[in-house]
Amino acid sequence: MSEKSYEQLKWEMEILDEFIEKAYEGLIIIDGAGKIVKFKYEKFLHVKEADVIGKHVTEVIENTRLHIVLETGIPEMGDVQKINGHQVLTSRIPIIRSGVVIGAVGTILFKDIAEIKHLSDHLEQMKAHVKRYKQELKRLNLAKYSFEQILTNDPTMLTLIDLAKRASETNSSVMIEGGSGTGKEYFAHAIHEASHRRYGPFIRINCASIPKALFESELFGYEPGAFTGALTHGKVGKFELANGGTIFLDELSAMPMDMQVKLLRVIEERELERVGGNQRINLDVRFISATNESLITCVETGRFRSDLYYRLNVIPIKLPPLVERKRDIPLLMSHFLKQFTRESGPSGFSREARHCLESYAWPGNVRELRNVVESAVQVARTKTITIADLPDYVVSVSNERGLVLEDLQLSETLEGDLKAVMETVEKRVILKALEKAKGNRTEAALILGIHRTLLYKKMTKYGLD
Repeated sequence: MSEKSYEQLKWEMEILDEFIEKAYEGLIIIDGAGKIVKFKYEKFLHVKEADVIGKHVTEVIENTRLHIVLETGIPEMGDVQKINGHQVLTSRIPIIRSGVVIGAVGTILFKDIAEIKHLSDHLEQMKAHVKRYKQELKRLNLAKYSFEQILTNDPTMLTLIDLAKRASETNSSVMIEGGSGTGKEYFAHAIHEASHRRYGPFIRINCASIPKALFESELFGYEPGAFTGALTHGKVGKFELANGGTIFLDELSAMPMDMQVKLLRVIEERELERVGGNQRINLDVRFISATNESLITCVETGRFRSDLYYRLNVIPIKLPPLVERKRDIPLLMSHFLKQFTRESGPSGFSREARHCLESYAWPGNVRELRNVVESAVQVARTKTITIADLPDYVVSVSNERGLVLEDLQLSETLEGDLKAVMETVEKRVILKALEKAKGNRTEAALILGIHRTLLYKKMTKYGLD
């Protein structure tokens, strides 16, 4: 053997020896006759290797089975063996060459069974932590609502739910438009929950709640040291968190113009870069957006980019206000009553209270109705919710609206076609509401149960402005 080969072999043996020392608590190798050729049991038996080399294994280690493995050629893994007062976990492996057993190796992985229990307990704790983290992530980043939780008997709403269900089967962007409290978030959650992305994250971004200076870092994330005050380990942005799932852009009209440009680029290229970074990150997300403003009006006034609007408005869903789906009010009243009532609380509404709630215009839509019923349940002292349990503003506005219709005189003959008759009646109703509201257009709109903007249009139409 050359000097170089000898040095190489010597180096490899030293590496192997160090590995054995670090990897196992104990190790022993015997030859085909059962005699020890390698011994690393000093810490258990307090015997040096030089004193046992060449001895039969049964002379050195109590309760050994290495000589049996030598005879059977069958490995024994994870066996518990008592050595010098310690319950240890051992493995015994035969060394086979050309079908003949020429030796065996015995190893100790744990010097005491108590270590295994400690490791097992530690693993169980880690599993419990991981389970809690997964549950918290699921709670925070998965959809909370499904289509079954959207209560309606209204034909328009049922049509919109059918449209949303069909939209959930695609990856197309969805734009949900509607007033505050009409259920935009319910639809967004339900579309994600019904889609093939349901097991992916559902990341909600409220565009109105993020300070303009932090918008880019919140959405795109940033690398360590990207700017003064940045976290030392950087931050993953909300877009990146949504990979494989859905991004819900709520109150979209509040997004700054410079961010609209960057969002458009993300939608078109399906990739992003963190602030301060130069690595492109592929993005697989579905965009759902919501607005309580008319975005096309924002486009016309220059507050929103038209190219981004058309990219996000692939499938438009416009939710009607509650005043336009009157048949849903009794359904929702009963639902919220069951949701909030106590065991000894109210179980129904008086005829007057029901009429009052059905007559009110609900500018806050379903959310306002929910709050009113919850309030009534808390203050009611009998099994029936009465007008006295309802907020004063609901009762007064509903009464005013009833008085407008009662005071309207239609006894005179109305001539002309149906359209002309209806316009005459509509004009008189508006005038009576304005009279009751003493010229206050907002209050008049509440009395009539229509949006203030619609009232302005009708006043212009009839020359009442």
